[in-house]
Amino acid sequence: MQVKRIDLSNFRSYKKQNFVFAPAGNLIIGQNGSGKTNLFEALAYAGLGKSIRFHSDDELTYHGEQGFAIEAGFLHDTGLDMEISLQYKDRSKQVRLDNDIIRKLSQLFETIKVIYCAPEDLQLINGSPRLRRQYFDQAIAQIYPDYIHVLRGYQHIVDQRNSLLKGQYSSAVKQSWDSRFAGAAVAVLDYRKRFLSELNLSFKENYQTISDNTKDLSVNYLPTIEQSLEFKMEADTVLGTLLSIEAKERFAQRSLIGPHLDDYEFVLNGHPLKEYGSQGQKRISVIIMKLIQASIIENITSIKPILLFDDIFAELDQRHTLRIKELISDNYQVFISSPKEDIIKMWQELDPIRLGAAD
Repeated sequence: MQVKRIDLSNFRSYKKQNFVFAPAGNLIIGQNGSGKTNLFEALAYAGLGKSIRFHSDDELTYHGEQGFAIEAGFLHDTGLDMEISLQYKDRSKQVRLDNDIIRKLSQLFETIKVIYCAPEDLQLINGSPRLRRQYFDQAIAQIYPDYIHVLRGYQHIVDQRNSLLKGQYSSAVKQSWDSRFAGAAVAVLDYRKRFLSELNLSFKENYQTISDNTKDLSVNYLPTIEQSLEFKMEADTVLGTLLSIEAKERFAQRSLIGPHLDDYEFVLNGHPLKEYGSQGQKRISVIIMKLIQASIIENITSIKPILLFDDIFAELDQRHTLRIKELISDNYQVFISSPKEDIIKMWQELDPIRLGAAD
């Protein structure tokens, strides 16, 4: 799919700005502070209905304003034009697809596919478990939009169960919430299993030639329930674990196991990448993962995602950059940002859009 244009009002550093894009994509060239990342965040927002960088909507609003608006025109792979309109005002958001109000973000996820890659993606390896959960949950939802409802249902049950654990409760009421919790946890893990299976299969089969230093790469799931390590878990397993830690949860007044506390681990050559990998290996690994994410989206949904590379090639040598370029399908619309004009030499097929200094 392609984005043809985007109109921004009071979004981040853009008071009022319009952009028109080429079918193949564009180079976005400008000095730091010129709005490159803000433009990419707007493009991603148009496909997700929320910040790809996990900013709140208030943080996305131009200083001193009460809200923002994004309007974008897309060309679907079917050849149909689509119009996306997002308005945030007075802490309320409205999303329209071809003038029809969208009530659920899963409808947007079903239609628009965007992959965003940036230098701070290193935090997917070095950062907190919460950040990794956020990324993988968002990636899964782009492929399986129903996952949004499943995850929200699980999170609601966790919140209700935590409230229960903070007060007095009967055994029957707790058993009821435990049963709901167990069923919802298994449903979340089923989606995560499917995504990781696809991801690790692609690591092994298709992406070992980018770098000699990142050939044996995989992502492990680190569960809070031991039996879920290989995803061989049923609701009864969760219920048994909850029973065994009931006293601990009563003391902590919160749920101590479940997908909301699980983590992911990047492994290279049998060792945790976080502890043993170099910065270069980590950067390449994250880029490979984003390319795999794009291919999984296309294979499962038959929609070609739009690729946003936000200043990620500055710290890669020419050999790795060329190899990554070779692996990007010619059918994808690609946007690459850089503060340097010499990016044009590497990506001559993409027309440049130059941004001025920030206001």
